[in-house]
Amino acid sequence: MKKKKVNPILKILGCLFIVFMALYIAGASGYYESKIRDKVVITEEGIKEFEEKVQKGEEIDITSFLNTESKDYSSPMSNLGDNLTSGVENVVFEGMKFISDILKSLF
Repeated sequence: MKKKKVNPILKILGCLFIVFMALYIAGASGYYESKIRDKVVITEEGIKEFEEKVQKGEEIDITSFLNTESKDYSSPMSNLGDNLTSGVENVVFEGMKFISDILKSLF
């Protein structure tokens, strides 16, 4: 028996469908809403702490109440990807500029 080759477009569409379903289920289950609610609770706790400090007359530093947690997910591979895409962008931009200049000189 011969194996049927699956069309690459069907493979891509299948992968996109799986990603869509995963995101749809995450949205329908309330995952994102719960994450947002957690941030609101943290903010409400910060507001209560701020009000307590104001009532006590303590010195207030606004940066202690801000939620500035940001994780650095960069790695050598992501930095390489960023540099590579920036290089490609510059080459394409300069190439289009060059082609545009040639067309301007012709017409």
